[in-house]
Order: sequence, then C-alpha cells, then structure tokens
Amino acid sequence: MKILLSILALLLSIATSSAFTPSLTRVEPRGGQIGTEVKVSFYGDRLFEPQEVILYKPGITVKSLEKGKDQKSAKAILVISKDAALGEHPLRLRCKAGVSYMRSFWVGQFPTVHEKRTEDRKGDLNNEFDSPQEVSMNVTVQGVADREDADYYRVKAKKGERLSVEVEGMRLGRVKFDPYIAILDSKRFELAVNDDSPLLKRDCAASIIVPEDGEYTVLVRESSYEGTTACQYRVHIGNFPRPLGVYPPAGKPGEEIELTFIGDPSGDIKSKIKLGSEKESHHIKSGNLLSPSGNPVHISPLNYLNEKEPNDSSKTANPVEDAPSAPIAFHGIISKVEDKDWFRFKAKKGEKLRIQVLSRALRSPLDSTIIIRYAKDGKYIGANDDQSAGMPDSRYDFDVPEDGDYTVNIADKLDRKSPGHIYRIEISKKEPALSLTLPPQQRADTQLRKMIQIPRGNRIAIVPNISRANIGCDINFHAPKLPQGVTVQTPTIPRNFSNFPILFEAKADAPIAGGLYAFEIEDPKTKLRGPFKERISHVYVNNQGEFHSTDSERLAVAVIEEAPFHLDLFAPPVPLVRNGTMNLKITARRTEGYTRPITVAIPWKPAGVGAPNEVVIPEGKNEINLTLNAKGDAPLAEYKVLVTGRTTTDKGEVFVSSNFAPVRVSEPYVNLALQMAATEPGKNTTIIAKVETLEKFDGEAKVTLHALPHGVTATEHRIKADTTELSIPLTVTDETRKGKHANLFCQIIITKNGHPIPHNVGHGGTLRVDPPPPAPKKKADAPTVAKKEAPKKPLSRLEQLRQAKGQ
Repeated sequence: MKILLSILALLLSIATSSAFTPSLTRVEPRGGQIGTEVKVSFYGDRLFEPQEVILYKPGITVKSLEKGKDQKSAKAILVISKDAALGEHPLRLRCKAGVSYMRSFWVGQFPTVHEKRTEDRKGDLNNEFDSPQEVSMNVTVQGVADREDADYYRVKAKKGERLSVEVEGMRLGRVKFDPYIAILDSKRFELAVNDDSPLLKRDCAASIIVPEDGEYTVLVRESSYEGTTACQYRVHIGNFPRPLGVYPPAGKPGEEIELTFIGDPSGDIKSKIKLGSEKESHHIKSGNLLSPSGNPVHISPLNYLNEKEPNDSSKTANPVEDAPSAPIAFHGIISKVEDKDWFRFKAKKGEKLRIQVLSRALRSPLDSTIIIRYAKDGKYIGANDDQSAGMPDSRYDFDVPEDGDYTVNIADKLDRKSPGHIYRIEISKKEPALSLTLPPQQRADTQLRKMIQIPRGNRIAIVPNISRANIGCDINFHAPKLPQGVTVQTPTIPRNFSNFPILFEAKADAPIAGGLYAFEIEDPKTKLRGPFKERISHVYVNNQGEFHSTDSERLAVAVIEEAPFHLDLFAPPVPLVRNGTMNLKITARRTEGYTRPITVAIPWKPAGVGAPNEVVIPEGKNEINLTLNAKGDAPLAEYKVLVTGRTTTDKGEVFVSSNFAPVRVSEPYVNLALQMAATEPGKNTTIIAKVETLEKFDGEAKVTLHALPHGVTATEHRIKADTTELSIPLTVTDETRKGKHANLFCQIIITKNGHPIPHNVGHGGTLRVDPPPPAPKKKADAPTVAKKEAPKKPLSRLEQLRQAKGQ
C-alpha cells in the first residue's frame, strides 16, 4: 500500500507541476462599465492555480481571483474605477506555471446588456427587422454575428438629438471579423450605413441627427454574412458624439491647444486640451457623454505651422515669406477636389532630412503623395507615394544639396477630399535611434513565446532583434528591474550583430511571481538608449497581414514552477576552425521519474556557423551532441552560444535554456590540396596531397579521405606538423563507376589537450576513373597460296644466237 501511495504521489506531483503553457482563449464578458464591479470568467485550458491578472493600463483592479471547477476556467471580480480610460485594456492571466497570451477587456461608459439568444445559446432571437431586441438609449450590447445572421436592436429617439452607433468587433481580437452597421427608420430606410472606417479600421461607426420622434433600428452583421460563433461584438448605441477626425492632428508635449473634432453630425466640436508627453487618443465630450473611441493626437517637440489658404501652388506655398528652417512640421486638410497643399522651408547644405507624412497613422483617409522641389525655380528633387513595409503614408529621405528654400507639396493619390483628409508633414533631421523587439516565432501564432517565463532554479533565453537607425554601434542590454531572484546575462553585443541571446535565470528559491517590465539597450560610447518595444498581433492572417495589434514597451516576465529537467551545455576548450566542425555536448538533468524525450535547438548561431535545426535527447537518455560547422569565410571571433530545450508534459510544453558556452572561430591549423589522380576500374592508384601547416600542433593528426566513389577505399593516415606531402593509396575495385569524381576532401583531426579539432580541407579533390583501353586484336594467319611462276621474259635475238652457238 505504501508503495502504491508513493507512486500515486509521484504521478500527482508530475501532473500538478506540468501546466507550463496556460491557454487563455476567451474573456467573458468582453467589457464593463466605468465605476462598476464586473464578474469575469476566463476560459481556456491548463489554467491551474491562477495567481494574478496582469493589467497593462491603470483604472482596473482585481478584487478577487479564483480557479474554476476544472483547469479550463478561472473567475475574477474586476473593479473599474470612474476615471478608467475608455477602450481596450490588455491583460494576461498569470498562473503558477506560466503566463497566458495577451487578451483584452473593454471599458465603456454605458451598462452592458447581452443579445437575446435561445436557451441552448446556439441561435439568437433578434434576427428579424419586425421582431428586434428592444434596448434603451445609451447602452452597450454584447452579441454574436453568426453565419447569415443579422441582429436588430430597436431604440426610441427624439427629433433633433444625436443617435450614434459604434462597434468593437475586429478590435476584440478574437477572430478576423468585418462588421457592418446601419441605422434604419421605421420604414426600414437606411439613414446611415458604415462598413469600414479609417478611424476604426475594420470596425465601424455611424451617427445621425434624428429627423423625427419615433423608433429607430440598429442593424449589426458580418459584412459578407460569413460570421461565426467567434464573431463577437460590442455595439454602443446612444447620444454620444462620434467625430471622425481632429485638427490640428498634433501638438507639443504639455501644450494647451484648442482641437477641432471634425465629422460629427451636429457639426464641429471645439475643445481646449492640455497634451501629455506621448501619443494620445482624446475622447471628445458632448454633454455628459464621451465618444467610445478616441481620436489620435500626435505628440512631438517639433515646431509646427497650420496651413493658411490659399496654398495650392508654389507661389502661395506657406509661408510665402520667412520660411522656417528644418526641423519643422506642417498641418493641413485636403478639402477640395484635386487639392494640393504647398509648404516652404529652409535647409542647409549637407543636412540629412527625412520628410514624413502622418495621415493613415493618425487614422485619416488620406492616401498621400509628396513632391519635393527647389523653391527658387521649381526644379524637381524627388517624390514618394507609399513608404516601405507597405505603409501608405509617404516618406522621402534626401541630403540637402545647397543652402536655400525648398518646397514640399502634398495631395491625395486618387484626388479624393473631405474635411477628414487631415495630415501632418514632419521635416526632421535623421537622428540615431535604437530599439529591440521579439520577432514572431510563427506566422500563424504571433504570440508564441513572447512572454519570458523562467522556471525556478532554471534558465530561459530570448533572442530579440536589434534595430539601429542612423548609427552603427555595440549594444549593452539593461534590465533596471526584474522579479525577485531573477538575474540576466548577456555580453556586449557587437555592432555587426542584428540579434543575440539574452539569458534569464531564476534562483531555486525565487518567489513565484511576475509582472510587466521595461528593458533598454544602450550604445556604450554615446550613451544613446532605446526601448524594448513589443507588438502583439491579436488578429493575423497569412498573406493578408495584421488586422489588430497592441503596442507596449513592457514585457511580461514571470518566475514559474520548477521544470522537470535542466540543460547543461559543454563546448570543448578548442577552436571551431573554418571549414571545420565541433561537437557541443548537451546534458539533461531530469527530475526523478521524468523520462520523456527532450527536443533541443540552438536559437542563435554566429554568422557563418551552421547547425541542425533540432536534435532530440531520446526517452530515458540524458546526453546528446549537437554539431556546429563553420564556413570557410566565417568571421574570426569568440562567441557565447546556448541551447534551448522543450518537452511535453501531461499538461503542456515547458521550455528551458542551457548556460552560455564559449565558441571561438579560428583559422585552420592545416591546409591541404589534393592533386588529381587517374586510374581504371580494378587498378589501384595513389592520390597525392600537398600539406601546409598554418599553426604548429603537437603529436600526429588523423587524415581521412572522404567522398570517394563506390568501389574505392582508402585507409586512415597520420601527419605531423612538419609533413609537407602525403601519399594516400586507393584500393579500386572492378565495380568502381567510371567518370570524374570531383568532390573529394580530407578530414584532418588534430587533438589538443585531449579534444579533437576536426578540419575539412582539400575540397574539390578529383579522382578520374577511365575505362580500360581495348584489348589488342590478334593478327590472323595468312592463307597458303601456290606460287605462280613468273612468265618468262622473251629472249633477245642476240641471246638466242649465243644459246644456239653454245649448243
């Protein structure tokens, strides 16, 4: 019985300590009203022992948090303060063994009601115009746009008042969802419709002045009737203002400025606002009601000028006299058909300027084009439509050729116009800048491993990308604050590196805790610093891109429960030579009873160094080698490398990293050139190798000839540091394939302090196997032929007389 209880206890400990990847898929309800308490349910999987709701914005506090009936849910009470910002509040759920993906909770000014649905929740009860769901004015409805579904909500309104509708659909971040809305009168005539909005992107808004007392119906559906049960929305219905743009679109930090909010059906709304220090979204107030979503206002220290009409030609370019010197910014509106706005500025020879348009970035419908010219004669300098990386806002970089005045003119690419075609042109000097970001691990799962989760007594590494603009420099990484018991390791990152591993380690007794932390990078010479920027894509579709995202300069970092294994990395104390290899030894230290396979990868490799994508420590085993190989032009330097391992448990995957291990890439000790050899099938031969020692070594080195064709073999040979030539006998069988074999090379293994230094040298060695010459033909015996007597020569008359006389 004791043995059985021990086994059960061991299995229970393994199961309860293996929920390393909590999955949070849904938050219900999707939002709440300011100044209220909201009971919230978190749904997903592996939500064991929830510890904390990590909130990215102030205004919401957690009154209570408890686990659900099983590991698929958790419950919390959120307290929304009266001064909480309206809109999206990103959050994560931190459990004892991990941190979830980022999800969102939305704060609104109205009470929330839910769409009426059938008892089984599979259908709704408001999909007919004649039987809509009755709602009061100034309410938020949470609903679902199913396939071929149209949801109708009826509200009473009075003549002359504003009736506005705004939807949060795609922005809820659950699925690609393109909502459509319409405001209908009692006869089902459309008074306003909207699909997409530059301000809200794929989400939409519509607003009218009510023409007469009566009932009005709000229609919400998926634009193509292709919704799903995941197409959730929050629709705000009320008397709130809904401007679509703001002018001027920018101001200075701390400046008190009068902003004009444009596009509301009641007319422009003016408001004096004191700006903060960063880009803001301002919710305009009308009476006691605010717009549900704010209008973005750019914050910049640049001086700026607002356009003054007329400025539609080079002669009337603003300002006509006393042009301001760069850096400077200009504001304007493309308000007329084929409108072109011109601005004048001064610049000095040699200045490196960037002319950047902000229009789509500020949620304006303008698709800008710009042209830069000399002011003195109108000579063309350059132009731009869309900047790089698919951004529709224009950008042009140029080196100022001479002191003087220059003009920039801006227009809409398709000659469209509206009071909302607002823009800002920034003319600034190209300044150095630094930043760091974590790249997506998978295109289809852009949040994968974007949290830093360190198991107690273990390590985890990240490999962020470094961005250097207008500067080349080494980089130091700074973590001003970390969870208790956590340290970070990374050497100075050389200027030619665009990424590098950063290793976090938690002490064995580190408290299980976490939160949001800001990191920085720094140029050690100039002391220029830049932030660690994080972009979370909530809705991303392959080949279509990103539909909703959240930007932050803080990362989620947490100490989590112990992992069932540790990884130790050992690199031999010898160099990795160019065109050579090195075996890294990886050892797993497993907890008792944990035997599952561990997949190991090297997340970062030096330039010119290769390695397998993955190697696997087999089930029940504790060691494996990972082979590095260096190209012939690999940079000569010393690096620090590490490996990361992952394994599956009954409740998810867990990741850990090894220690850093030094790897030095150096020149080879020996070079070798193979001379061409020729032979025939079945005829042994010898290939000659010319040996050049580049660095002295002790003892003998092993030499093995590789890439020989089938039927040819060679034995291992030895060389010393003073060897200059090596003869390698080849045994050639009759089965050897004829032809030219030109991929021969030698592996030379030099041993230093008991550790091998493999070299692959002599590439391109050639063995030519010729066909044997044809056997000589035997000559046939000539046939015997009877000799014919030659005809007698006729005797002359004199010879005849002599013969006669002799007789």
